[in-house]
Amino acid sequence: MTLSYERQNPTEFRLPPQNIDAEEGILGGILLDSHAIARIASILTPEMFYISSHQTIYQAASTLYQQNKPTDIKQLADWLSDRQLLEKIGGLSKLVQLAERTVSAVNVDGLAQIVRDKYVRREIISTGSQISLLGYETATELEQCQQEAERLVYAIGAKSARKQEGANLVADALVELYSQLEKGEEPPLLPTGLYDLDALIGGLRSQDLIVIAGRPSMGKTQIGVYLAHQAALVQKRPVVFFSAEMGQEKLLCRFVAHVSRIDSSRLLDRKIDDSDWGAIAQAVGTLSQSQLRIDATTNPTITHMRCQLQKTVSEAGSIGLVVLDYLQLLGNGTANRVQELDEIAKGCKALAKEFDVPFIALSQLNRGVENRTNKRPLLSDLRDSGAIEQTADVVLLLYRDEYYHVDTPDRAVLEIAVGKNRDGETGVAKVLFDPKVSGLRNLARG
Repeated sequence: MTLSYERQNPTEFRLPPQNIDAEEGILGGILLDSHAIARIASILTPEMFYISSHQTIYQAASTLYQQNKPTDIKQLADWLSDRQLLEKIGGLSKLVQLAERTVSAVNVDGLAQIVRDKYVRREIISTGSQISLLGYETATELEQCQQEAERLVYAIGAKSARKQEGANLVADALVELYSQLEKGEEPPLLPTGLYDLDALIGGLRSQDLIVIAGRPSMGKTQIGVYLAHQAALVQKRPVVFFSAEMGQEKLLCRFVAHVSRIDSSRLLDRKIDDSDWGAIAQAVGTLSQSQLRIDATTNPTITHMRCQLQKTVSEAGSIGLVVLDYLQLLGNGTANRVQELDEIAKGCKALAKEFDVPFIALSQLNRGVENRTNKRPLLSDLRDSGAIEQTADVVLLLYRDEYYHVDTPDRAVLEIAVGKNRDGETGVAKVLFDPKVSGLRNLARG
């Protein structure tokens, strides 16, 4: 007996989701009422229309609206005619027909939601086809195919959930702000637990790009581990840590060391005493119950990070903090490294805004610091790109005097200089620092 397998394409011979009546109702409403487009411009774009002539008409109306011009038949016809598009959309009779078929513009809001819904469904179908083709790309690494498939899927979600910011949203935002002020609600800040630092920057603010920069051995990764611990274990928030520098095992040892207070080098070298096991077991249990996620992908792209953050949101509901270790390890090392890092920094800032989360990006400093008598870093020392300084909302510069002067009175002290603070003060916070366990503690006061 011969068994046959017939591939079936569920989309074959089927008309894509669309609603022509809704599209015509929107365009007719815009022709009758020039104010109608203001109500839907933030949620509806030309490509969301199924009929190409409808896309062109809506694009014309959008352009006129942006120029504060009416969207009546005459204005639209003139605009289209000037660009040799009038006959392509069906001539003046098409515009007249749209207006005559529409009673009023009262329903354009609901019709816009219908057209948007159909568009997203068409995008789902298109994305499914693209993902199917990826499965046949056997010459491409499987992981790359999976990442591209994830990117395509999450791109649909970004389109359907995207919020357009504009003047029409200001009133609602002001009401919300007034309500928060009236109730005395705290601003959406994630405390660092370091009193002097929080006194300067208030805490880690959602949508901020916080760059923490230092020379090697100044404690960049350690402070990243500390802040991730504060967010994940103290504040009980989901945290994503992108480690481009060290592998997952090494970074996990840093976290276990931080929680257990056992030297991370002993964990890495497996030099563990019997008396250590209780603390290690407790640390492992505590970390396992947290919502800390580690991605040790080498040279992660902005797209890769976006996919991982989307995945975290879908699983955990939100993100409390993102940490990247470190900026200069991203990119292809192109000849124009300054421009490349500029784009990477802007990409990190965009992720902070998109996911409404504080984004900590660790960064190197130039070697020129070592040639100065006073080796405390400056903003100008940020390696390869002044654009990092421009894009960042907060820049923290790390310095340990004992690294350069063994006889310093400031042994075990880490200076955290707030070199830039878009929404607050600058200054220097000093904390106790134990690099062996990624430990940061407040200095005793008084």
